[in-house]
This record gives sequence, structure tokens and C-alpha cells, in this order.
Amino acid sequence: MKRYKLICCKVLQREIAWCMVKTNNYIDLTFLRQELHETPEKLREALQKEIDIVESGHDLHSSDYGNEQRMKTLDAIIIGYGLCSNALVGLHSSKVPLVIPRCHDCTTLMMGSKEAYREYFDAVKGTSFLTRGWLDNGQNFAERNLEQLRAIYMEKYQDEEAVEFLLEMEAMTMGNYEALTCIYWPELPDPELLQQAMEIAKEHGWEYKRFDGNSSLVQEMLNGDWDPEKFLIVQPGQTVKPSYDELIIKAE
Repeated sequence: MKRYKLICCKVLQREIAWCMVKTNNYIDLTFLRQELHETPEKLREALQKEIDIVESGHDLHSSDYGNEQRMKTLDAIIIGYGLCSNALVGLHSSKVPLVIPRCHDCTTLMMGSKEAYREYFDAVKGTSFLTRGWLDNGQNFAERNLEQLRAIYMEKYQDEEAVEFLLEMEAMTMGNYEALTCIYWPELPDPELLQQAMEIAKEHGWEYKRFDGNSSLVQEMLNGDWDPEKFLIVQPGQTVKPSYDELIIKAE
């Protein structure tokens, strides 16, 4: 059995809970509020603070890993986030490795792979996304799509000024959505979510779509099955950086 600290966005709390009961590893869990996404700098600051305080042993909602003997039993700190508008850039640890899924945001974790995410995003234009977690946490559709577009534009153009200009143009046309895609895990039956998604789509005059994601990527994350094509391991002393390619993030 391995011992992991998981720091994760609250929009994934139901899915994480489902996968936690199916892993043999010990998962010490902290959820952060979704609103931090609205300001990537604040999310980065919050994540680094959580990492530092876990390694110091003074985090009131985590096990006491500050004790030298106990620190030896902590195998990794898992960051349950995607790159999220570069919010993860600069993260680092001093004692134990960080493990981060290679994804732009939690849509990939919900869909099951970054390939499924990119294929759907390229094929279905003008769609917003909805999950139970985003609905419960008051996800704003406009902010959601701009976050996804920022990540994709940065990968393509690698120019922050150009990306911000493109996002300004996108923001002016946010009223032109054509569809709402509900990302749904069949493993977690939630007919109320489907009904609410259909009602929201109807209210906005959008086409309703359902995408059946799966738990595979989240389960692999908790199980410690860290394929390097799917997960980045950041060793103590290294820093997270965007890779501007299909791997999304790298460590230097």
C-alpha cells in the first residue's frame, strides 16, 4: 500500500470519492474551492501553500507528515488539476514528488483521456460543458470555455499577448454557443443531472449532447499507475512548466 496526499478541485469530489473506495492505497485528501480557477495566480498560490504546509507538517486537515519518520511514509503528493490556464506553472516540492495528470483541465479527467478531450473539442464546435461538480459549484459557462480555449491557444501559439487578444475576441461571441455537452459517468447514475442539463440547454436554445466519460484516468491517478504519457512526476527541486505540445506539462 502506498500513501498519497491528494490536493484536488472540489468539482471532482463525487468522482474522487467513487474512485477512492476502489483503491488499495491510502489517500489523504484536501479539496480546494472551484472559485480559485477564476484567478490562476490565486490558484497557483493556494496549491503551493498546500504543498508547503503538508511538507511542514502543520496542515490542520492532513496527517502529520512534518515528523521526519512519518515523512518517509508519504510516497507522493498528487495534484488533481490540469494545467488550468497555467495555474500549475511554477509548482514545486522540497521533500516528496508531485504527480500531475497531463491535461489542460479537469474535462480530461472526466472524459477519461486527453485524446478523447481533444478529439471532442475539435469535432464539436460551439459547445459548453457541464458536470455534476460544475453544476453544484456554480460553474459559469463563459469562464469555463475561456479557460479551455486559453490552454489550447497557448499550446498552439505560445504567445501570451496573442492568446489574450484571441480570448477577447472569443468573449465577444460567447453568446453564439450552439450546444451544451453533459459529461456523464455511467458508473455514477445521476438522472437529475441529465434532466437539469437538458433544461439548461433548452433555456439557452442550445442543442443538448451527452458524453459518456469514464473513471479510468482518475482511478489510475489514485492507484499509482502513472504512465508517463498520462502523468508527470515532478521530483523535489524541479518545477512545473508548460511543454506546449501533446504532453502539456514538463518538469525542469
